[in-house]
Amino acid sequence: MNKTISHTFSFQTPATESSHKVLENILYISEEDAIKHFAQYIQYQINNDATISLRQVNIKVDRAYYLEMANICINDRERRRYLFSTLGKRRFGATNRHLDTYFTSCSIDENEVFSKYLNHYEYSQFNPFYVEKTAYATNKYRVFTVKESNNYLIFLDQLNISSRKKIHKIFCVEMIRSELDFYNDINSKKQKVNYLFNKIGKIYFKSLEEQQLKIETRFPTAHELALSKLIKTSKEMENSSRLNDNSTFRKLQDKMLLAGNLDLALHIAAFEMMDEPTNDIKVATFTTALYQFKEQIADINGLKDVHEHLEAIYELSVAGTIAYLLVKKDQDLEDIFLFLLEAFEHWSAHLYAEDENAKTFNTASIDLADALRHFIDMSYKFQHEHKCVDFTKQEENIEQENSIKVEKETLTTSAQSYFSEIELDPEVYDELHELEHDVEMINYTQKYSIEMNSALIRFFDGYTCVLNPLFEFKDLSYSLMLLGQKLSEYTLDENSEMLLLLMRGLLSDLLEWKRTVLEEKTAEDIHYMDKSFYSNIAQIEMSLEPSVLPEDDGEIEFF
Repeated sequence: MNKTISHTFSFQTPATESSHKVLENILYISEEDAIKHFAQYIQYQINNDATISLRQVNIKVDRAYYLEMANICINDRERRRYLFSTLGKRRFGATNRHLDTYFTSCSIDENEVFSKYLNHYEYSQFNPFYVEKTAYATNKYRVFTVKESNNYLIFLDQLNISSRKKIHKIFCVEMIRSELDFYNDINSKKQKVNYLFNKIGKIYFKSLEEQQLKIETRFPTAHELALSKLIKTSKEMENSSRLNDNSTFRKLQDKMLLAGNLDLALHIAAFEMMDEPTNDIKVATFTTALYQFKEQIADINGLKDVHEHLEAIYELSVAGTIAYLLVKKDQDLEDIFLFLLEAFEHWSAHLYAEDENAKTFNTASIDLADALRHFIDMSYKFQHEHKCVDFTKQEENIEQENSIKVEKETLTTSAQSYFSEIELDPEVYDELHELEHDVEMINYTQKYSIEMNSALIRFFDGYTCVLNPLFEFKDLSYSLMLLGQKLSEYTLDENSEMLLLLMRGLLSDLLEWKRTVLEEKTAEDIHYMDKSFYSNIAQIEMSLEPSVLPEDDGEIEFF
């Protein structure tokens, strides 16, 4: 059995809010065996009423960080810096494409900050400025800085690539000018990344709730009282290190007690709508239950991914998309919907479990967010495919049975009304103009070429990027994206001449739609060209399918 090695370091640091105050620090580092390494950090201050105010965090660290922090040759400030850097890297380590903010100013609007990030990065390729490889994964980092009032916001992207999955994490941390200067003066890219994670860990630690402890006979000094809070056994430390706090779990439980089991109501409503998607009452009940539940979790930071995905599904439900797809009785889509409902049931079950295991709840939250995102992506994909089929059949005068026409049931929205609340960046129009310039040759050429095909792929990719952030045009965005993908797999054949004519028609419709909807905003209905779009896209996709030559009918071949 390996002997436990431990190091306890006690030191003082000045309080941020006052140079006259002193904070006491205890950093306890233990090595349980060759694999498990733990670090505990306690910070407290002595109050005038014989009490102490204490914050504590416990984390599991890898061997390299253990050796760095346990090194007796470094000073306490460096040791503390290693700890906060490690803590920063542990924050929301399993979320995907979600902005985690670490601000000291309450006035900063997170939505506005995320918009700044999207405007800068959303459609650009991930070009890292630093790459770090471990035995299990590769981490790629990039950094983007913006000025916000008197301070600065630093965006740190981390792309974690392993054999199991790819995770894209986005952090945003606030800095004052002197901190930014210090960051800019750091030469090592690795140290730059560690410094940002150090700031993230420090701000997170300061956000933890303080404990108020009373000095008593059993622990006659403040230091002994603080030391008594250290976790001594490896099992307790293992459990504690998995979660820095269980606030998400507790907060949701408290909400359930006050508002009732809205998750159960949503679960039941979803199954009833799935059974009768043509029943307007069942669809409305599901939409209402979805709205109530998403609003219930809107202010829970640990469920931001889940809330954002539920918001997107709510918009799909309001638009009639989910009911439209369920009417199609598509077995693949129904399986995806059932998988989502099972993930939701598994997640909510942890709220009522007797052991109240926050770790399993957080794991289930990650699985639920993935299931929600997959359902959203598939909904757009299936909607595109079914609408293309619907419009093709309408052109052939084939009656579509058991379908609902969502477009006729929903109120039209004029371009002027829609863009009264949404403003496109002027650069968007410049980008669209450049895209159009690249495909101008289509009106003059008599032959569909490889160069034309490449230009069209860039054109559709560009329109996809512009339209995707606008919810009302996500359907069109997705359809153009799929069309671009199919063009990238296309090789010139005998259908190229027909393809050229069809492409001219689609581009003509898109440019007319852009003029009346995006530029002049005179269109009475922003979806007035949808039928033409889907009809053209369906015909183009059919022309992209390779021709199948019939086999020789006169001979039987024996093997």
